[in-house]
Amino acid sequence: MRKNRTAKFIFNGALLAVMAVLGVTAYQVANKPEHIQEVLPLESTKENDTAKADGANSTDDSSLAEAGTNMVEADLDGISDTGILDSESLINQSDNSSATDMASLDNTVDLTNSADINDTADISSSSDIGESTSVNAQISLHKGPEINFSEDTLMEWPVNGHVLIDYSMDQSVYFPTLDQYKLSPAISVQAVEGAPVVSAVNGTVYSIENNAQTGTTVTMELGNGYQAIYGQLTDLDVAEGDTVTKGSIIGYVAAPTIYYSEEGSNLYFAMKKDGEPIDPITYLP
Repeated sequence: MRKNRTAKFIFNGALLAVMAVLGVTAYQVANKPEHIQEVLPLESTKENDTAKADGANSTDDSSLAEAGTNMVEADLDGISDTGILDSESLINQSDNSSATDMASLDNTVDLTNSADINDTADISSSSDIGESTSVNAQISLHKGPEINFSEDTLMEWPVNGHVLIDYSMDQSVYFPTLDQYKLSPAISVQAVEGAPVVSAVNGTVYSIENNAQTGTTVTMELGNGYQAIYGQLTDLDVAEGDTVTKGSIIGYVAAPTIYYSEEGSNLYFAMKKDGEPIDPITYLP
């Protein structure tokens, strides 16, 4: 009895299994076209999507290719333009450098020329100063020393020696050669023959005369009505019109005239103020 139940249970189970299989198969058969239809559109859609994607990709690729080509062309153009620009820049830089160099050279030349001009100006200025100094010196020489004798002027001795005959206009003095007393408007200073005679003070040669008593005699204007008279000279170094500075040689002591043969060689030295004799000792140190 139990076996029958078991067999029945197995049979029923098998039957149910077969029915289930048949049912599933029938269901699959009944639903298969729709599935195909659903699948096909899906696959078609996928294919279309794939095609679209391929088209898009090809479009994108074309776009990318074109973009790449454009970029390459742009790069080439940029390179070309850049090259041209760089070349032009280099040329411009070269021109600018050349212009700068030329400007520097011009500036250097200008500076050099300016320096040369300045040096020339300095030399010219120095020359002008030198010429001006020379002209001033010539004017000074031409103008000569100041001739302005006064009561306060101090002279120097025209020769070195002791006084043989003194100045005296108040009373007579003795003259050995003449062996007589008379007034003396000058001094006679003993000096060796050939001794140099210098100008006692600044003066202008007014006259040169030959006098029987004083021999070759030079008269100088001292200014303000004063005169100095040098007698018994020889080998004169001055001429009429010369301006002579104090201490300059005007001649040399000559052999004495017959009026001074006993006194020996000496310098006759006299002074006048407005034509009147004055004592030279007053103005000598």
